[in-house]
Amino acid sequence: MTKEKYISIHNQFSIIYRHGKMMHDRAMRCFGLTGQQMGYMRMIHEHPGISQEAIVRMTRIDKGAVAKSIRDMVDKGYVIRNQNPEDKRAYCLYLTDSAEVICREGDKHSEEFEQLFTEGMSEEEIELFGVLLGKIIRNMEKIMAGGEK
Repeated sequence: MTKEKYISIHNQFSIIYRHGKMMHDRAMRCFGLTGQQMGYMRMIHEHPGISQEAIVRMTRIDKGAVAKSIRDMVDKGYVIRNQNPEDKRAYCLYLTDSAEVICREGDKHSEEFEQLFTEGMSEEEIELFGVLLGKIIRNMEKIMAGGEK
Protein backbone atom coordinates (compact mmCIF):
# COMPACT_ATOMS: atom_id res chain seq x y z
CA MET A 1 0.00 0.00 0.00
CA THR A 2 1.43 3.41 -0.90
CA LYS A 3 2.14 5.89 1.87
CA GLU A 4 -0.32 8.54 0.62
CA LYS A 5 -3.22 6.04 0.43
CA TYR A 6 -2.53 4.43 3.81
CA ILE A 7 -4.78 5.48 6.69
CA SER A 8 -3.35 4.49 10.07
CA ILE A 9 -5.30 2.13 12.30
CA HIS A 10 -5.61 4.96 14.81
CA ASN A 11 -7.21 7.23 12.20
CA GLN A 12 -9.53 4.44 11.07
CA PHE A 13 -10.73 3.94 14.66
CA SER A 14 -11.23 7.69 14.94
CA ILE A 15 -13.37 7.75 11.79
CA ILE A 16 -15.42 4.75 12.94
CA TYR A 17 -15.94 6.33 16.36
CA ARG A 18 -17.02 9.73 15.00
CA HIS A 19 -19.41 8.28 12.43
CA GLY A 20 -20.85 5.80 14.92
CA LYS A 21 -21.37 8.57 17.46
CA MET A 22 -23.16 10.71 14.88
CA MET A 23 -25.40 7.77 13.87
CA HIS A 24 -26.34 6.97 17.48
CA ASP A 25 -26.85 10.63 18.39
CA ARG A 26 -29.12 11.08 15.36
CA ALA A 27 -31.16 7.98 16.29
CA MET A 28 -31.62 9.09 19.91
CA ARG A 29 -32.25 12.79 19.21
CA CYS A 30 -36.01 12.25 18.98
CA PHE A 31 -35.96 11.15 22.65
CA GLY A 32 -33.79 14.07 23.75
CA LEU A 33 -30.88 11.71 24.41
CA THR A 34 -27.37 11.24 23.09
CA GLY A 35 -25.92 7.98 21.87
CA GLN A 36 -23.74 7.92 25.01
CA GLN A 37 -26.80 8.23 27.22
CA MET A 38 -28.31 5.31 25.32
CA GLY A 39 -25.23 3.32 26.32
CA TYR A 40 -25.78 4.22 29.98
CA MET A 41 -29.44 3.33 29.62
CA ARG A 42 -28.50 -0.08 28.25
CA MET A 43 -26.16 -0.66 31.22
CA ILE A 44 -28.88 0.26 33.71
CA HIS A 45 -31.31 -2.04 31.85
CA GLU A 46 -28.83 -4.94 32.02
CA HIS A 47 -27.86 -4.20 35.67
CA PRO A 48 -30.88 -2.73 37.51
CA GLY A 49 -29.69 -0.94 40.64
CA ILE A 50 -26.23 -0.25 39.22
CA SER A 51 -24.37 2.72 40.71
CA GLN A 52 -22.92 5.66 38.80
CA GLU A 53 -19.50 4.60 40.10
CA ALA A 54 -19.93 1.16 38.51
CA ILE A 55 -20.87 2.83 35.20
CA VAL A 56 -17.72 4.97 35.44
CA ARG A 57 -15.59 1.84 36.02
CA MET A 58 -17.23 -0.12 33.19
CA THR A 59 -17.10 2.67 30.60
CA ARG A 60 -13.85 4.30 31.73
CA ILE A 61 -15.53 7.68 31.20
CA ASP A 62 -14.95 10.68 33.47
CA LYS A 63 -17.01 10.66 36.67
CA GLY A 64 -18.31 14.20 36.07
CA ALA A 65 -19.43 13.42 32.52
CA VAL A 66 -21.33 10.33 33.66
CA ALA A 67 -22.95 12.25 36.53
CA LYS A 68 -24.07 15.05 34.20
CA SER A 69 -25.60 12.59 31.71
CA ILE A 70 -27.37 10.59 34.42
CA ARG A 71 -28.70 13.81 36.02
CA ASP A 72 -30.10 14.84 32.61
CA MET A 73 -31.78 11.43 32.22
CA VAL A 74 -33.29 11.76 35.72
CA ASP A 75 -34.59 15.23 34.85
CA LYS A 76 -36.20 13.87 31.67
CA GLY A 77 -37.92 11.08 33.60
CA TYR A 78 -35.90 8.18 32.15
CA VAL A 79 -33.88 7.18 35.23
CA ILE A 80 -34.80 6.84 38.90
CA ARG A 81 -32.09 7.35 41.54
CA ASN A 82 -32.74 5.59 44.86
CA GLN A 83 -30.39 5.92 47.80
CA ASN A 84 -28.43 2.71 48.33
CA PRO A 85 -29.59 1.26 51.67
CA GLU A 86 -26.14 -0.25 52.25
CA ASP A 87 -24.20 2.96 51.45
CA LYS A 88 -26.08 6.21 52.02
CA ARG A 89 -23.53 8.11 49.87
CA ALA A 90 -24.34 6.03 46.77
CA TYR A 91 -27.42 5.72 44.60
CA CYS A 92 -28.95 2.78 42.76
CA LEU A 93 -30.13 3.53 39.23
CA TYR A 94 -33.26 2.12 37.59
CA LEU A 95 -35.03 2.79 34.30
CA THR A 96 -38.58 4.09 34.14
CA ASP A 97 -41.13 2.31 31.94
CA SER A 98 -40.73 4.94 29.22
CA ALA A 99 -36.96 4.39 29.24
CA GLU A 100 -37.45 0.64 28.81
CA VAL A 101 -39.34 1.37 25.57
CA ILE A 102 -36.53 3.66 24.39
CA CYS A 103 -33.96 1.01 25.31
CA ARG A 104 -35.67 -1.51 23.04
CA GLU A 105 -35.74 1.08 20.25
CA GLY A 106 -32.04 1.80 20.80
CA ASP A 107 -31.26 -1.92 20.58
CA LYS A 108 -33.05 -2.07 17.21
CA HIS A 109 -30.98 0.88 15.96
CA SER A 110 -27.76 -0.74 17.18
CA GLU A 111 -28.57 -3.98 15.35
CA GLU A 112 -29.36 -2.04 12.17
CA PHE A 113 -26.11 -0.06 12.45
CA GLU A 114 -24.09 -3.23 12.93
CA GLN A 115 -25.67 -4.78 9.86
CA LEU A 116 -24.90 -1.63 7.86
CA PHE A 117 -21.26 -1.32 8.86
CA THR A 118 -20.50 -5.01 8.40
CA GLU A 119 -22.12 -5.09 4.97
CA GLY A 120 -20.01 -7.05 2.51
CA MET A 121 -18.22 -8.96 5.28
CA SER A 122 -18.57 -12.71 5.69
CA GLU A 123 -19.54 -14.24 9.04
CA GLU A 124 -15.93 -15.40 9.41
CA GLU A 125 -14.61 -11.87 8.78
CA ILE A 126 -17.05 -10.39 11.29
CA GLU A 127 -16.02 -12.96 13.90
CA LEU A 128 -12.30 -12.38 13.22
CA PHE A 129 -12.83 -8.62 13.40
CA GLY A 130 -14.44 -9.05 16.83
CA VAL A 131 -11.53 -11.20 18.03
CA LEU A 132 -8.98 -8.66 16.78
CA LEU A 133 -10.85 -5.76 18.39
CA GLY A 134 -10.86 -7.69 21.67
CA LYS A 135 -7.09 -8.07 21.47
CA ILE A 136 -6.66 -4.36 20.77
CA ILE A 137 -8.89 -3.48 23.74
CA ARG A 138 -6.90 -5.77 26.06
CA ASN A 139 -3.64 -4.19 24.84
CA MET A 140 -5.03 -0.71 25.43
CA GLU A 141 -6.21 -1.69 28.92
CA LYS A 142 -2.70 -2.96 29.75
CA ILE A 143 -1.23 0.32 28.55
CA MET A 144 -3.72 2.38 30.57
CA ALA A 145 -3.25 0.24 33.69
CA GLY A 146 0.51 0.73 33.45
CA GLY A 147 0.11 4.47 33.16
CA GLU A 148 1.96 4.49 29.85
CA LYS A 149 1.26 7.25 27.33
